[in-house]
Amino acid sequence: MSKFAKCSGLVVGALVMVASQLAAGQQSTCEGTGSASRDTVAELREVQGNVLVSDKAGMASAVSGQRVPNGVRITTTSKASVTVAFDCGCNVQLKENERIDAELPRSCAGLLAAVTGAAPATALGASAVTATAGSFSAPIIAGAVGVGGYLLYRNGRNSSPN
Repeated sequence: MSKFAKCSGLVVGALVMVASQLAAGQQSTCEGTGSASRDTVAELREVQGNVLVSDKAGMASAVSGQRVPNGVRITTTSKASVTVAFDCGCNVQLKENERIDAELPRSCAGLLAAVTGAAPATALGASAVTATAGSFSAPIIAGAVGVGGYLLYRNGRNSSPN
């Protein structure tokens, strides 16, 4: 290997090291206070299937190219996906039944970590109810006994108001 190749390799290595240290010390644009004050903070790209955007006012279906404001929740349903492209350069891919609260300021790593699974059969604000076949038998039996008892009580009585 020539002296030139060794020197150029060392110079490139040193430049990469210095650049990575500078980048590590800088704050991401997603973390800056100015990012949260914009009207919109991200764009929805590659919307496939039923993707929902919700805020305090309500929920609506999303479309590709839609701009979203700070503080909204983006949710994918079954067989849906979307890429949330934040203005700071961070792209977050949501697969089916996932959601993210698009809240800035937050680091790109924080945005990626904020992706959570969405409960597919649960409405927002409702509690999940799990039941087994055995849990329905007691109310059904109690209801049948109650109706049967009332019919026996009423049998032979004139219940007509006339």
